[in-house]
Amino acid sequence: MSPAPFIIGISLVGIGFLTGLSGALIPGPLFAFVISDTLKKGALSGPLTIIGHISVEFPLIVALVVLGLELMKDYFTQFEPLIYAMGGFALLLISLFIIKEARVAVEVRSSEKEIRVTKYNSSIFAGFLLTAFNPSFIPWWMGIGFPVLFNGFKQLALMGIFLVILGHFLSDFAWYSFVSFSFAKGKNFFVGKRYELTMLAIAVFLIALGVLFFVKGATGYF
Repeated sequence: MSPAPFIIGISLVGIGFLTGLSGALIPGPLFAFVISDTLKKGALSGPLTIIGHISVEFPLIVALVVLGLELMKDYFTQFEPLIYAMGGFALLLISLFIIKEARVAVEVRSSEKEIRVTKYNSSIFAGFLLTAFNPSFIPWWMGIGFPVLFNGFKQLALMGIFLVILGHFLSDFAWYSFVSFSFAKGKNFFVGKRYELTMLAIAVFLIALGVLFFVKGATGYF
């Protein structure tokens, strides 16, 4: 006797959630940005950054389902050097912005609430940018994401794909909301010199990653 569709559905959400964490838990550019953005703005930085992340991720999922894995592999192979080079350049730009912001004490008072909300718009854009130009993003979906989507399709057709995606998105929101909330609660520790050194450490990490990506992309043309 086969499991009830409800049980299968719950399991697919769980699989999507756990495989999503396999990517979210790995420290990378998005993780570093969420920390720096949280220390400047507050706990909403994490979930809002993920909105930008999902705005890139969802179209890719649709492309994987519609076009299939082989076409996506051909696409990535053809443009891999360019993706790495552009990703490296984007990381270098963001790291320079973080270094500049590190020297500015960010204090939010109640009278500045409107300004704070406006500043959060950049969190969404950064989530989009760091995802769109992250060279490891497409390989992760080809190597891990697509097989999980295919398994969901075999179990419950299009509903199976939807449930896997739901679990995946929930993992992104849960993890980065937790990270953002945790650093926001400890924000009083990151003041003055501690704040500046933390921002600089994050910027150095992004610069190193950006140079690595850029060199990898540039050497791909030679």
